[in-house]
Amino acid sequence: MAHANAVTLQRNSDGIDWSALVDLFKLTNLGGREGDKIKRAFDKSDLVCFARDASKLVGAARALSDFEYHATIYDVVVHPDYQRRSVGSRMMKELLSSLPVWRVLLVADANVRPFYERLGFEPFGDVLARYDSTRLYDTRYPPITPSRGPSC
Repeated sequence: MAHANAVTLQRNSDGIDWSALVDLFKLTNLGGREGDKIKRAFDKSDLVCFARDASKLVGAARALSDFEYHATIYDVVVHPDYQRRSVGSRMMKELLSSLPVWRVLLVADANVRPFYERLGFEPFGDVLARYDSTRLYDTRYPPITPSRGPSC
């Protein structure tokens, strides 16, 4: 593994190996992100950021925004070998620097909240969510086959 400074950030999805991204989400236990649905989610996002160590995909994040008032950051993922090496912070700062809005939301599990708090996020108590687990997995399209090469 190269030094974290050797990790480069990419602000578009050109050349992304989507099966490697599926593998990365599985490796980090972020469930529900499989198949072509993950590609469509990133393609439809207003901002994306991918982290690479040479050709190896080691991180990803995306955001939706109206670029006036609100934005939401989703699917922040960093390979375990690259966590606590500023990769996640660099991706978040890259997204945040392009969001000229007064409120940026994200959903974070309790174990990663300190990471986001260091970036200026704080609890936001009046947020509500509606869940429909039948829409979590893609039933319209066949899944992307995970890569058989080295795991990222």
